[in-house]
Amino acid sequence: MDSFQAQHIIESLRLGIPPEGYVRQFTVGRTKEIEDLIKRLQVHNETAVLLMANYGSGKTHLLKYIREESLERNYAVSTVTIDSNSGVRFNRMDQIFGAVCRNIEIPQSPGQKGLRSFFNFLVGEINKKNDESIWQEISNNWKWDYSEVLNSPAIFIGIRAWATGNDKAADIVEDWFFQPWQYKAKLKKLYTQLIENLRPFFRDPRPDWKFYTDQVFTFDSNGYSQSWAALSDLNILALYSDLNGLIILFDEFEDVITNLKNVAHQEAAFWNLFHFYSGKKYFGKTFYAVTPAFVEKCKNILLNKGRWDFDFSLFDKLPTYEMSPLTTEHLYELAMRILETHGIAYNWEPDLEMKASQLLKIINAASLQTQDRARHIIKSVVKALDDLYQESP
Repeated sequence: MDSFQAQHIIESLRLGIPPEGYVRQFTVGRTKEIEDLIKRLQVHNETAVLLMANYGSGKTHLLKYIREESLERNYAVSTVTIDSNSGVRFNRMDQIFGAVCRNIEIPQSPGQKGLRSFFNFLVGEINKKNDESIWQEISNNWKWDYSEVLNSPAIFIGIRAWATGNDKAADIVEDWFFQPWQYKAKLKKLYTQLIENLRPFFRDPRPDWKFYTDQVFTFDSNGYSQSWAALSDLNILALYSDLNGLIILFDEFEDVITNLKNVAHQEAAFWNLFHFYSGKKYFGKTFYAVTPAFVEKCKNILLNKGRWDFDFSLFDKLPTYEMSPLTTEHLYELAMRILETHGIAYNWEPDLEMKASQLLKIINAASLQTQDRARHIIKSVVKALDDLYQESP
């Protein structure tokens, strides 16, 4: 890394935030867990894994590690923070689909979140491969009237409109997919802008009423069937554009039991988790950050609310991965990496100013913090280095 990159990293660490793009360089310990997760990325099949650790013990950090590793391994990635209070409820698959679209990234444009870079990449692949590729199947030999490959009519209409190069249509597709529930009263607008006005580009024979009666534009009907189909199509489109698929990372997943108060909504959220695990509705990889007590909490909530007939064995079938705690040696290794980065950032030699015993003293003092232990140590080490740098000649 150069001085500018190192300064950016230190600014993140100063706040206790894993530095974007450099999470793996500041990941220590948990070697076995990380090796296992990498093996899961190397196998191209569907999987759902609960990543278990106590609050402040690195769940989000590990999700960010998986994000970087996945992008490097040519996956599209979307990190979704579950927050019922902010309109990302796990019982609402239309909200989950919208959040996935808003946060999707591809290896070719890491850090650029959103559907635009993903769809631009897809259309670029269409144009580059021309009619000798699998895209012939998606577009029905470029007539764009039907697709044997895609399961969601909405995704088909969206990618078809995007492929015309019409900027206004692209803006509407993006906004529609970001918040599909907002378009339940705007069906005519979707038909006019994405179909009627673009008919010179394709041969769709369906009249306008057919789109409405078939609920082509709707994501929350029939058990959110189109939301599930659209998620699977995003994975399919990623595969057909020579990526390894779409990986979805769910952060703050404990929200499904802390902020969803309605037991029917909680049940729906749990069933959505089981659907992801079964791989029958989404054929990709998903990871969830939870605490070790998550499964038992879920069972207790349902029992306390009288849901005696719920199939509790489904929780026990979920693959779980409990992360081991970081040792003092791991934390010292982390502190040394911070020290080296601080030196690169500000062109000085902190190892000449700070002794190993001083560093250990800072680590031990910060370790008394029971919550967010690693984050508290990172902030304490950076502050000590900042103070030393200010005092140094």
